[in-house]
Amino acid sequence: MQIWFQRCRRSTLLLASTCSILLASTALAQDEAIYTANYGSNNVEVFSLDGADLGVFGLVKHAIGLAFDNAGNLYVSSDAPVYKIMKIAPDGTISIFTRASLRCPHGIAFDPNGNLYVANACANTIEKFTPDGRGTEFANADDGLDQPVGLIFDSSGNLFVSNAQGGRNDRGSVLKFTPDGVGSVFADTGFHTAFGLAFDSDGNLYVSNADSRHSSIEKFAPDGTDLGVFTRSGLNIPRGMIFDAAGNLYVANSGNNTIEKFASDGTDLGVFVNTGLGPHFLALGTFTPNGTSRAGLVGASQSAR
Repeated sequence: MQIWFQRCRRSTLLLASTCSILLASTALAQDEAIYTANYGSNNVEVFSLDGADLGVFGLVKHAIGLAFDNAGNLYVSSDAPVYKIMKIAPDGTISIFTRASLRCPHGIAFDPNGNLYVANACANTIEKFTPDGRGTEFANADDGLDQPVGLIFDSSGNLFVSNAQGGRNDRGSVLKFTPDGVGSVFADTGFHTAFGLAFDSDGNLYVSNADSRHSSIEKFAPDGTDLGVFTRSGLNIPRGMIFDAAGNLYVANSGNNTIEKFASDGTDLGVFVNTGLGPHFLALGTFTPNGTSRAGLVGASQSAR
């Protein structure tokens, strides 16, 4: 299987990036690959599930959130100096999806109807965009939002939101919104700057704690019961997370520019890959035989499996 990628020299300056085209001949497990938004390197990088670095899929200034639509387009939230959501087509063509009503956009997620939700961390809002880019406010501080950063939908269409602040000890919380917009507190214990979200195949929710002194992953049952710390091993300011089909958990460490891999029982399988600078959210996408991306499972940014 052959896949075309753009290989770029990592740089914190977008305009200083030097790119060339790379032809990667790779046997991907189930044709899947992990995308990571590298905030400091201003790009979206791609890795096969066997850990091969497949290169840079797109250049996006201060990339944070990732989400695929059903057509295989990858959406990327871009933080400062101009807030925007970028759209990368399967062939790598980049365009601006929207700049409207955004303030420090972080996690993004699609609902079952193809609407895009964006966590505005600086505005304490969640913005909802129709497929043609029309935006409305879905929730705000009156609904309990306090620096919202992570978004994920469960299989029933409920939206889960991680607040980096607020909650019982002002260290974060997770809110749950039903499809008709009714919000409630799902969990407010065990947090130290709650950030990334991921569901396992049993419906348990995992939340990364992005505090440099308390880097950990907290696990919650489907009813919100705090099941305690899933792991602290190998973590350094963990942010986005994603599960593969085998139940392995991948965690983006923005503190040391790595993705750590864990077995379903919490066993630390070590560093999966070294990434660009400041990895944030992750997405699991697939590739068609002709070398284009198509929608995949998205951790902390799209529906749970």
